[in-house]
Amino acid sequence: MGTILVVDDEVLTAEMLSTFLKLLGHKSVEAYSSKQAWDKLAYTEPDAILMDIMLPDTNGIETTRQLRQKPEWSKVPIIVISATTPPMIDEATEAGANGYLVKPINMQRLRSILETVGL
Repeated sequence: MGTILVVDDEVLTAEMLSTFLKLLGHKSVEAYSSKQAWDKLAYTEPDAILMDIMLPDTNGIETTRQLRQKPEWSKVPIIVISATTPPMIDEATEAGANGYLVKPINMQRLRSILETVGL
């Protein structure tokens, strides 16, 4: 299985996702802001990234856009997480996201989207 970077400013959501990932056989690394995500990427090579759209600093859409501009992160699957309506999800897809999860997240949907991106 793979290593997945979970980026969500809601600590409980990040912890829940990490628990789901571990139950699915994956390893997870948590970050609670875009800045923390970049810090974690300095020493972690995730196989996928779960990226919340609404973050306290740079939002997840812009962070996805920035990741796609870096050769080392251009091919890593990014799955956005949102409680918002489809227009923001469309914007995230245009920024380079490979899929999306709508909150509240359930384990079956998480498993399905991870399988879609090859994990």
